[in-house]
Amino acid sequence: MNHWQVLSLTPNADERSIKRAYARLLKTHRPDENPGAFQRLREAYEASLAEARWRAKADEEIVDAPLAVCALAPQCAPADEVPSLAIPVDSVDSSTRPPEPPLEQMQQWLADGKDRQVIDALRAWLASDWLISFEHRQRFEQDVLAWLESAPHWSPAFFDGVCQIMGWDEKQGTLPCEYWRWDRLIRRCEVQAMEATVRGELARFDAEKIHGQAAALLLKPMSDRHRRAMADYFTSLDWQRFSQLAQDIEYQYPEVPQRLGLQPLDNWRDWLPATNYSGVYLFLWLALSSLLVVSLLSGSSKNTGLVTVVLMPIFMMAVMWVGQKAYQVWAMVVVRLGQLDVLLSGWILPRGWYRQGAGLLVLRHILPSAIPAVVAYAWSDHVLWLQWMSPVVVFLGTIYFTNTALSGGQLSLPARALRAIKLKVDRLPWHVLKREGVLVLVAVATMAGWVYWHMKPVV
Repeated sequence: MNHWQVLSLTPNADERSIKRAYARLLKTHRPDENPGAFQRLREAYEASLAEARWRAKADEEIVDAPLAVCALAPQCAPADEVPSLAIPVDSVDSSTRPPEPPLEQMQQWLADGKDRQVIDALRAWLASDWLISFEHRQRFEQDVLAWLESAPHWSPAFFDGVCQIMGWDEKQGTLPCEYWRWDRLIRRCEVQAMEATVRGELARFDAEKIHGQAAALLLKPMSDRHRRAMADYFTSLDWQRFSQLAQDIEYQYPEVPQRLGLQPLDNWRDWLPATNYSGVYLFLWLALSSLLVVSLLSGSSKNTGLVTVVLMPIFMMAVMWVGQKAYQVWAMVVVRLGQLDVLLSGWILPRGWYRQGAGLLVLRHILPSAIPAVVAYAWSDHVLWLQWMSPVVVFLGTIYFTNTALSGGQLSLPARALRAIKLKVDRLPWHVLKREGVLVLVAVATMAGWVYWHMKPVV
């Protein structure tokens, strides 16, 4: 294998390409890890560089040959032109001094947010002979890494650009630092990306109220009436975006609202729409069916047969279906009176029921709950003890199960604990296990433990 193949270059590669290839391969052929490979890489680099410079010098001599011939004839050159004896800047050995701009200037550009100037300066440094030295290259990478950790602002796009230029790749294992430091930089990129996304959604909402409503409902300061009016017209897609955004901020990016100067809803789960009211309907069916059967059996009529008692629950299903359709129509009407409903509910209902407009409402829930209570009172008019007890039980039971349906987004304490544990486990550096050395160490430790526990005591 010749020196061009070692660098993965063609024989006509220029000096700039040779330096870049050497800098790229130097990360995988470190002198402290593989001295033999590093020595071969160094020899290939020097040989290729010498050949490229010889080829460039030969090309310059061919181009400058007519000028040299012309210089021998006085009539070819102007009389007032004096040959310059200045040494070209390129002839100075650039490996003896750091390139321009200086590191302090690059750090200041990064602090000022001049990303383009920093990227161009990094390219200039990486193309210089100064970084051919392994010590210089390693120190330069640590300086750039320290800048990224200390700079107050930089975008994820800038970080990706720096990684591409420097050759940092987590998948290939070419990182300039420990994994815990690298994870902090990745975490910072994720937080900034999330912040940019939320900021963009809020800006869209400020420009046009029809966009970014999920972020506005969660983060924008507004009254209970305005928030309730917005939530009433949410589609299933809007609720899905709202729930996903709220979970991301609560479990993964809790610092994003503080960076935006906003306070998210602490009871955002209460605002999620009820998935179903099956508990309410089942309670009403059982309560009213039992009441009707007991009322018939306790009445003065002697003609109540078993067939009548069996048919009452079936009859109640039809009544429940009619009541459900009537409530749907009533809910459509009450949505138009949402601001009045929220205002009355805030005055009348307890805070645990009202929940800033996300829980029970007077016109939407409390008033319809009184209808089954009135029916229960009417069906037990000839039984005194049922006449006073059944309306109260039906009314309170309907409110209880309705409130439970509206709180369907609340998580139990065990569910919250499991989700928090899962989040912590997902943040562990599992990618470390991809390294061969770690896998070998785990295998050896497992084998040693197995041998230890299965050894028989020697008598």
